[in-house]
Amino acid sequence: MNTKYPHLLSPARIGKVELRNKTVMAAMGMSQADNGFVNTAVLNHYAERAKGGVGAIIVEVTCVDAPLGLNTKGMLVIDDDKYIPGMTQLADVIHEGGSKAFLQISHTGRGARRAIIGDQPVGPSAIAMPYSFMMGLANETPRELTVSEIKAIEEKYAQAALRAKKAGFDGVEIHAVGYYLGQQFLSSAANKRTDEYGGSRENRIRFHLNIIKRIRELCGDDFAILVKLSVIEMGKDAGISMIDGVYYCKKLQEAGVDAIEVLAGKWSSEAGKREAPESAYPDCMAVALCQVMKTGIFLTTGKPKTVPLIGGGRAQNPVAAEKALASGQCDLIFIGHALLAQPDLVNLIAQGREDEIRPCIGCGHCIDHQLQHGMRAVCSGNAVLARGDNDYTIVPAEVKKKVVVIGGGVAGVEAARIAAKRGHDVTLYEASNEIGGQMNLACLPPYKQHLGLMKPYLERQLQLCGVKVVLGKRVTKEDVLAMNADAVVCATGVIPTALRVDGAERAIGANDVLNGAVTGKNVVVIGGGSIGCETAEFLARQGKKVAIVEMLDSLAANTGKTAQTVLLGHLKGLGVKMLTQCRVRSINNDSVVYVDKNGNKRELIADTVVVAIGNKPDAALYESLKDCVSEIYNIGDSNGGGIIPNAVYDGYTVGNKI
Repeated sequence: MNTKYPHLLSPARIGKVELRNKTVMAAMGMSQADNGFVNTAVLNHYAERAKGGVGAIIVEVTCVDAPLGLNTKGMLVIDDDKYIPGMTQLADVIHEGGSKAFLQISHTGRGARRAIIGDQPVGPSAIAMPYSFMMGLANETPRELTVSEIKAIEEKYAQAALRAKKAGFDGVEIHAVGYYLGQQFLSSAANKRTDEYGGSRENRIRFHLNIIKRIRELCGDDFAILVKLSVIEMGKDAGISMIDGVYYCKKLQEAGVDAIEVLAGKWSSEAGKREAPESAYPDCMAVALCQVMKTGIFLTTGKPKTVPLIGGGRAQNPVAAEKALASGQCDLIFIGHALLAQPDLVNLIAQGREDEIRPCIGCGHCIDHQLQHGMRAVCSGNAVLARGDNDYTIVPAEVKKKVVVIGGGVAGVEAARIAAKRGHDVTLYEASNEIGGQMNLACLPPYKQHLGLMKPYLERQLQLCGVKVVLGKRVTKEDVLAMNADAVVCATGVIPTALRVDGAERAIGANDVLNGAVTGKNVVVIGGGSIGCETAEFLARQGKKVAIVEMLDSLAANTGKTAQTVLLGHLKGLGVKMLTQCRVRSINNDSVVYVDKNGNKRELIADTVVVAIGNKPDAALYESLKDCVSEIYNIGDSNGGGIIPNAVYDGYTVGNKI
């Protein structure tokens, strides 16, 4: 065991359940079930994390009342005994990997969408869900539940817990965070009832206390009950204060829950000027809430808290996690997205191999793909996540080949890594003096620092896998043919799209700006995609007066909804002028002429004009070689690429195909 982390890696208990260490995999929806049933993809996903060393796994949000309580079409369900056989298999594979198994049980309430459930959502009160960063939208007004319906749902939770016990789970977690029904009852903004379930804090938590009592009756004291709790809501639609949170923790402790996972909730249609996206979240950001709850319980009861508190929030950094535990801020550490990116994270920490950990870069695609696009989760680093059956097996190549990879972006590195792991002799050529490709540019704007964590990981992987790396070499067709390679992978990236307007030669590229080019006081950015908007923020934070001109009707449309909301909030707060449905006609010495959506000619003062209208694939090398090399592939941005997860998946797939 790595002695640097004695608290993190020491055994722990949740109720009567013993854990091998103090790490807990947080429940994260993957949306990969088949009509609510556990399938091979679900089994492999959790088996890999259990084998990876985590102490306990809280299986993703699982519906107790389908279809009314569904979140996505791929959500797990446990509202009927027919789901028990699959859940038994799931509990078994988690236990076989050495982890304890808990099932998160939930109802989506007013957060459910008619397109998924086929009906009007329900909630504590007929109050529409406000804008949620994760959902990317506000929702329709729900139908208010009757008291008899609430009691029926309470029983559904309890029966779901009983099914989980029959399936072999060690306990359940009641979901009371985010836009789910559990939080809705606790929030005075969502719950305006005047009966036994609303009004006072005591009434708002009645729903949860009734469920806990009934689960104990059905499942006994040896079956653990956890609660995932929002101890505060933030934003203009907030309805849970910190005082409420302390009260709820105290009441849950009195009710005999075995642990509370502590989080915060947020509702806002706009992000503030200083709010950070996930790509800039601090390590263990939610741990401080545990300390507040711990102090609050002591101040209100006169006694130290007895219920274990689980803290985390970007807890992939073992140094920060160890500090949180050693200082007594929390009792266990929950780890979320980091375990999606690196399934064996805890084993790597225990073995002292922290430099091999694939980082979560905070891109948010795992959330966006599910909630905005109705698909399975994906990851910008882990190509296997929720793809196919989640099979992490890398099969050795039957015939070892000489492989040349051209391009050191994420697609090229992944192809080289996998091909080398399979036994091929791999050489990677990169035209610049560093690997990383577009990632090196993407991490330069404000709040994108976690993207920079990927580069040292890529460098270390190439080293570990024995890939020969040649930097500063722009490979030609003749070079490749002279190499006599058995397989060639082209991952040559992109080239900027040319701006075809009068005076275009006066403009500079967004890349130049992010790399330190001098700009004037008044800057016009042409192009309002993610790079254009991020460049505009970069300039506005230097005190520049910035305007964005975009031909489409929205800005940063190619960015995940959560990150887009934060980015646009920053631009608004910084006073950036945002012009959509506008076309630039010319660039003059001191101005930009454009036509607005109504056909009116307008002019903007501009000391500097920045072009950020996107890139196009640089497939020239591939096109020149495709008829000359028997086994050749074109991947990543040079093949249309798009978002990072697609580029990484391209590389992974080709690396396994050679």
